[in-house]
Amino acid sequence: MRKTLKRITVGGAAAAALFVAVPASPAFAINSVACGNRTDLVKLDISFGNGMGTNRCFANAGVTAVNFGGVYNVSAGNNKVTVNFERNGRYETRTLGKHAGIGFQGTVRVYEVRIW
Repeated sequence: MRKTLKRITVGGAAAAALFVAVPASPAFAINSVACGNRTDLVKLDISFGNGMGTNRCFANAGVTAVNFGGVYNVSAGNNKVTVNFERNGRYETRTLGKHAGIGFQGTVRVYEVRIW
């Protein structure tokens, strides 16, 4: 009986120590939203060629993996944003301050968006 009680106590203490020692991870709540006429969102302008295209917008702080080819412009809106992209086989990153934008010569493939 004492041996069992000792095991439970030691196991509980170890679990409690682990609970205290491991901090909670931050919640990354970035999400894709409809752009509409809003200018406060992170916006990727995407070309399909032949004068056709679309855009994708993101809101809230966090990071998300994406795979959008044909991106020719990124607008930060009311956010600080980091965009990771591939251009001609090279991986690059740009961080934009609030209300900044970047236009690419040609198009790039964006693979990650982070709103700070």
